[in-house]
Amino acid sequence: MAGPNRKPLADRFWPKVSRRSDVECWEWTAAKCFGYGVIGSGGHDGRMLRAHRVAWELLVGRLDDDDCVLHRCDNRGCVNPKHLFVGDRADNNADCRSKGRAAASASTRHVGRANGRAILVEGDISEIRAQLAAGVSGAEIARALGVSKETIYAIKSGRNWHPTVLLPA
Repeated sequence: MAGPNRKPLADRFWPKVSRRSDVECWEWTAAKCFGYGVIGSGGHDGRMLRAHRVAWELLVGRLDDDDCVLHRCDNRGCVNPKHLFVGDRADNNADCRSKGRAAASASTRHVGRANGRAILVEGDISEIRAQLAAGVSGAEIARALGVSKETIYAIKSGRNWHPTVLLPA
């Protein structure tokens, strides 16, 4: 819902999309967080919404909070609903594994990107710290990245991804 002096979400959303043919990705051209487009909810709560979820709701239908919107094209900035599909957390994890973004071994004990099970990479850590400094909640960041709140708070406190364990590029 828009605030009293704000345009409706759809009116703010579509100018930020480079809309092409149905077979091409529709790139989000505005703010991104971890590669995913984000747009303010328009309310006084300051909540940020994922652009691909907004596109789905505007063009396809309502989503439940537990629904995951996944990308067939594997392009986090894409908001073309023909490239998106809805699943649950298990579907999201399976999609991640099928695209080679998940580790095969549960026993790896390395740090940073040397850990084959790591979901996050060094660039994500810098972005997480910047988002936290900007006032984005750890819970919101965790949802956006598909990690636990505890992971975000461990990064914030330096227990995980301490600057001294980051590997050179």
